[in-house]
Amino acid sequence: MTRHPRDFYPTPHSIITVLLQEIQWYVAEIWEPCAGDGRLTYAIEEHGYKCVSHDIATGNDFFDFTKCASTNLITNPPFKPIRKFIDHAFDIGVERMALVVPERLFACQKGYEQFTKHRPSRFINLSWREDYLGKGGSPDRALALAIWDQPSSPTCQYSIRTRVTKTERK
Repeated sequence: MTRHPRDFYPTPHSIITVLLQEIQWYVAEIWEPCAGDGRLTYAIEEHGYKCVSHDIATGNDFFDFTKCASTNLITNPPFKPIRKFIDHAFDIGVERMALVVPERLFACQKGYEQFTKHRPSRFINLSWREDYLGKGGSPDRALALAIWDQPSSPTCQYSIRTRVTKTERK
């Protein structure tokens, strides 16, 4: 499979809806460092947050930041460097983070090591798959949401979410 340049796969609206429903933060500002086409930024703003938005395509590579633009981060990061992404976010001062992630993010030795270092508060498997690649066939990737209410939680709550209907999105 040929990957899109810079791992650009716009976040499906169904996943954005669930992601924003799951956030339980009382904060004014959120950083979206992998903004892509802006759809997640727009949704964050529609939920009443101020959103600081960056993207590598506009010259703002997340890995070049030495200080976070906001201590609250929500994004659909590129999956290839996702472990590096998680470590870097907390290294530069992120305190709360919500990411779209592969469902098996922690299902290996490196994943386990990262889980023990930066245990999320919640890990939510999604019960459906999205056709990110627009192939028209059966989507090939199961996704989850990893939510950190702090850089390393003492426990991790696991749950499974079903697809949100169009009426629930409104």
